[in-house]
Amino acid sequence: MKLKNFDFTQKVYLHPEHVVKLKNKERPFPMTIEVDLTNHCNHRCSFCCWGEDIAVDKSTLDTKTIKKCIYDMKKLGAKAICFTGGGEPMIHKDFYQILSFTKKNELDCGLITNGSAITKEHCLELVNNLQWIRISVSGGDAASYNKVQGKDHFERVINNIEMVAKEKVKKNNNIKIGIRMLVNEVNLYTLSKLAKRIKNINGINYLQISPNQFSDDEGKFWNGPDVDNEIKKTEKILKTGNIELLTSSFEILSTSKEEQKKLINYPKRCYAHFYQITIMADGNVAFCKNARFNKKYFVGNINKKSIKDIWNDKANTDIEKWVKPSNCGLICKVIRVNIGVENILSPDQSIDPNFIG
Repeated sequence: MKLKNFDFTQKVYLHPEHVVKLKNKERPFPMTIEVDLTNHCNHRCSFCCWGEDIAVDKSTLDTKTIKKCIYDMKKLGAKAICFTGGGEPMIHKDFYQILSFTKKNELDCGLITNGSAITKEHCLELVNNLQWIRISVSGGDAASYNKVQGKDHFERVINNIEMVAKEKVKKNNNIKIGIRMLVNEVNLYTLSKLAKRIKNINGINYLQISPNQFSDDEGKFWNGPDVDNEIKKTEKILKTGNIELLTSSFEILSTSKEEQKKLINYPKRCYAHFYQITIMADGNVAFCKNARFNKKYFVGNINKKSIKDIWNDKANTDIEKWVKPSNCGLICKVIRVNIGVENILSPDQSIDPNFIG
């Protein structure tokens, strides 16, 4: 079954001016910055990559510091901010102040949230200040949701999604509203239930389903018929509404980095951080959003230096010289950015962008 995948190469093709700068040996500032406003979280998701770290690390970005950073990033050429986690961004005490400040600085703004902290009082602020919002709903009913996300918030979140969607329609706003379900053995069979709950909510743009990246069953579950059957059922239900179903690849290619290297011709250089970097809740700036757990990829801290100084610092430029896409393997979420850039810069050595689902 062929469903529409997220394709990160589009980020490259939609901004050719960035590639021109790279071709001219310039170092364009990243277009998108992921910002972890806080490590505090009101959920305890079973799949969370932060896991026990969040329970210990309660870091939260200082409002004045991140606002200064946002202002500087706009001046440096940033185009968009995505508030994510880390923890739950909406429980930062000054979330709406920071959101409004971002919009006033003419930066596109996105939000990844569990949706439980959305309130009627601030619903209009979300619709007016965000270009998109993606809400995590990892269960199609209260029981599976509670088991996966660790809180009995299913009905609350569904109601909050409906509230935002109604405000969008009422104001004739273009905000994109998406729902993401990270699918595992616990919630797979409730996927169609979730589709039935949301199919008649006018204003929702898409439901994205993604597999848990880390599996120890060698792909037996993902490559079995149940996953495909449940997705087909879900797609059929959503077609009765006006909601698009987006997916990621469920194919298990290899668990060994050495085997992965044999499968593909990796891009020679990593360009991804020219398109996106991450500012973590403790102020550390990560060269790559996928490397936020590895201190050797930290290039500075906004509590100690300006983002401009960090970007031009030797620590950052040195990493650019030695990091290679082949070091990361197929799990790299932004490898398509590297492929897109390399296909344009070296068309005679183009890499098939479909080598990974």
